[in-house]
Order: sequence, then structure tokens, then C-alpha cells
Amino acid sequence: FRLNRLVVGLFLSQLPRATVGTVVAMPHYPDEIEYSEKYMDDQYEYRHVILTRAIAKEMYKVSGGKRLLDEGEWRGLGVQQSRGWAHYEIHR
Repeated sequence: FRLNRLVVGLFLSQLPRATVGTVVAMPHYPDEIEYSEKYMDDQYEYRHVILTRAIAKEMYKVSGGKRLLDEGEWRGLGVQQSRGWAHYEIHR
């Protein structure tokens, strides 16, 4: 039995580290919500969800980017997952 974990947000880990005076490109915002393949460890099943720019702005209006969303909130933004998923991390 595995619990499902959902990562909602934008992933910036692929961007190079900025140095003083360096201009770094803005992150890629997809035209539609993107869902990663599922992956798992011994306890949880995970999936990353990358939001569009407009939906990311709505997420920040709802939570200020300072808390996780409950299921009704992330579903209200248009994220679609089967039952049992929980938002567990925000990437900026």
C-alpha cells in the first residue's frame, strides 16, 4: 500500500546558477498543465505537476505560495488526479 504525493509548482532545478551580472532566462511555463510520469519509493508514489503561468498566478492568490493546497483547491485550479493524491511540496 502506497500513499500518493503530488508536487505542484514550477521546477527551476534545470536552470544554471546565476552569478552577479548574469541574466537567467525565465522558467518554461507550459501552454497546458503538464504531468510527469509517476515514480515511487518504499512508502509513496509521486507525480510532478507543472502549472501554466496563469494557473500558477491563481495558486499564489489562493495560498500566497506559503502553504500546501488541499484537494479542493488544487482540483479547483484544474489539476486532475485520481483519488488519494495529496499536495506535499511547492517548487518555485
